[in-house]
Amino acid sequence: MLIAQISDCHIRDQETPVGRLVDTTKTLHLVTEHLMGLDPAPDVVLATGDLTDDGTTTQYAILREILAPIDGRIVPIPGNHDEQPAFRLAFSDLLPDDLPDDHCSYVVDDHPVRIVALDTTLPGRHDGHFDHLREAWLDTALNAAPDRPTVVFTHFPPFDTGLRFMDRAGLIEAGRLRAVIENHPQVKLLSCGHLHRPIQTIIGTALVTTCPSTGNQLNLALHSERADAVNEPPAYQLHWWDGGRFVTHTGVVRNPDSVRTVDLSDYATEVRRRHEAGEAHTKAPLGN
Repeated sequence: MLIAQISDCHIRDQETPVGRLVDTTKTLHLVTEHLMGLDPAPDVVLATGDLTDDGTTTQYAILREILAPIDGRIVPIPGNHDEQPAFRLAFSDLLPDDLPDDHCSYVVDDHPVRIVALDTTLPGRHDGHFDHLREAWLDTALNAAPDRPTVVFTHFPPFDTGLRFMDRAGLIEAGRLRAVIENHPQVKLLSCGHLHRPIQTIIGTALVTTCPSTGNQLNLALHSERADAVNEPPAYQLHWWDGGRFVTHTGVVRNPDSVRTVDLSDYATEVRRRHEAGEAHTKAPLGN
């Protein structure tokens, strides 16, 4: 199974300082077109929050229009820049009818890997909260299928990263979420957004990743008081389930006119021949 992830699209309908740095509508178009061209194609596309910048109906309309070519594979959750009532309305055709009243969490059960969407956003707040209600909901959802490999995806990562200004406005009661993940070894992947950078750690037996943004990234300034948005390329992640573990790749998307390639097909053919023949992969004569 192949799971793509996009995050922090920040679709805007008015000019902002960060919006002058990166046209997030254009970059999301680029990422969507890139995902459409992947072979094999992703089975699902997790969208891990901050899909719009202000949660307006206009921004959600722009977002849905851009994502239309991959609409049937989108599995979304809100982030702190989204507004839950507008989010629920915008994705009413993709969300289940039995959502909890106070958070947009749900389970997708029709894939080889179980997918659990966990919403930890708070109305009117830029930090998140994994409170007792969400803890009970997640524990119940995971207890329902303890033997099935599971992905949990959420907006706020439950760990400090060294990006101080983001850590300070992160997830309240992050330790509680870590404890739930540690208590459920069937969780093989916890995929997050929010940080506009690719970051990895381990919680219990689960690989934990944060997905970079399809728009701007944040400057990698560890343990610094600096806070900069940078126009590094738009990016996404691919999570490949090989039947026993997840392997995560981070990809960037550039304007096709600026991409240069060298054809290594002959080299790859020779490597495959030697592998199938059981031959050693000596340096010569495979080329330069």
